[in-house]
Amino acid sequence: MRKTKVIATIGPSSASPEMLDALVNAGADVLRINCSHITTNELRERIRLIRSVRSDVGILVDIQGPKLRYSGQPRHLKADTVERFGFSELGMPDSRNGAAIGLAAGQRLLLDDGRLEGVIEQVSTDDLTMRVVRGGELKTKKGVNLPDTEVGGSVLSAKDKADLEVVKAENAEFVAVSFVQRPSDVEEVRSIVGPTAQVIAKIERPQALERIDDICRVSDGVMAARGDLGVELPFQVVPAAQHKIARTALRNGVTSICATEMLESMTNSTRATRAEVADVTGAVRDGFDAVMLSGETAVGSNPVRAVEVMAAICEAAERDVTLPVVFADANPETAAVTAAASSLARRIGADSLLSLTYTGYSARLLAACRPSSPIIAATPSESAARRLKISWGVYPIVSQRDADVEVSISAGLSTARERGYVKRGHKVVVCASRLSPRSDADTIWLHTES
Repeated sequence: MRKTKVIATIGPSSASPEMLDALVNAGADVLRINCSHITTNELRERIRLIRSVRSDVGILVDIQGPKLRYSGQPRHLKADTVERFGFSELGMPDSRNGAAIGLAAGQRLLLDDGRLEGVIEQVSTDDLTMRVVRGGELKTKKGVNLPDTEVGGSVLSAKDKADLEVVKAENAEFVAVSFVQRPSDVEEVRSIVGPTAQVIAKIERPQALERIDDICRVSDGVMAARGDLGVELPFQVVPAAQHKIARTALRNGVTSICATEMLESMTNSTRATRAEVADVTGAVRDGFDAVMLSGETAVGSNPVRAVEVMAAICEAAERDVTLPVVFADANPETAAVTAAASSLARRIGADSLLSLTYTGYSARLLAACRPSSPIIAATPSESAARRLKISWGVYPIVSQRDADVEVSISAGLSTARERGYVKRGHKVVVCASRLSPRSDADTIWLHTES
C-alpha cells in the first residue's frame, strides 16, 4: 500500500466527470483547484462537480495570492543601463506602492521567472528605477519577483477573500495560501475559513523559509512550491531548501507537499524522464506526505497516465526508505502512545495499524511517527476521512464509533476487512482511547486476524 499521497490538479484536460473519476481510480488522493485560472463562481461549480462524482476524495483549493506580473509594453533590457518602471506596470495596486510595499534601493527585482534581473536604485511616489544586471527581452504578462522585499500588508486580494468564502461554504478540505511570508498571513486565512479547511502555507519566498518553524506552528501543513522558490533563491540551493521544508514539517507534525514540475515532460509525453523519476524519488526520501501534479493533469495530453506514473514511482521509492522518527523525538509527550504503537508495529512486522480517531488528530499523530506499516484510520465522520486523504500512509475508512471501545474496534476491523485492508493472518496494531471516542489515543492492542 502506497504511503506517499498524490495530488492532481484539475484543469481543461481533466474537469469532466469521467476524467475526475478516472484520476481517482488511477491513484489521485486529493484533487487540486488552481484559483489563478478560474472565477469565484467557477470555483464553487468545480467543488460541487467533484463532490457529485467522488464524494470520498479530498479537495485542495489553491488561492491565487499577490502574484505580480508585468503589464507594460514589451521592451528590451540592456545590461548596465537604468530602466524606469511604473508600479502599475509591475502589477502593484496603488494602495501598495513604493515604501508601503517595502521597496527600497539595493533590493533585487526579477522579471520573467528570474531570466531578467535588476537592482533598484530609487523608489519614488509612482515608480522606481533599476539598474539592469542581466538583460534580455521583456514581454507582457511575465512574472515579477522581489526576493529581497518583505511585502507589507495582506497577502489576500479581494478575489482571494471571495474564494475563501466559497472554501468555507462548500466545506473544502484544504486551502493553500500563496506567497506566505509570516505566521500572521496564515492566521488571516484561518480567520476567514474557520476550522473547516486545513490551511497549507506555500513556501515560495526566502522570508517564509527563514520562518519555517514559526509558520509550521500555526499551519496544518506547508508546500514546497518550487516554482517561485526557485526564482527567488539561487537554483543550486533549492534541493536543500526542499529537504528543510520536509523535515521541519515532519518535526512539527504537520502535512508537507512537494510541488512544481515533478513530471513536467508528461504534459505532452507518456513517459517520465530519468531526472523526473529521480526528483520524485528524492521527495519521497525527504519524507513529504504528498507530491503534486500541476500542468501534467490540468492541461496535459494524458492526465490519467501522469497519475499512474507518479503513484508507481512513489511506491517503488518507498521500498528502500526508512524515515527518521524526528517527530517522536521532538515531541516525546505528545507522541508517547502513537510512537509506541509505531515502534511495536515495526518490531513485530505488523501488516497495518488501526487508529480509531474522531477528528483525524490521532491518525495524523501516528502518521507523523512514520511507521513502517500503513495506517487504517477509522472515523465516523466523512469530512474527517477526506481530510486524512493527504496524510502520509493513512487509509481512512468511515466506521461506527461506539462508547464501548471494543465495539468500535470490531466495527473498524470489519470495515477494513470489507475494503481488503485486513486479511486472514494479518497482524494489526490497534491504537485508540478507552476514555472517550473524542479523547486522544491512550491504549495499544495487538490483533491477529483469524
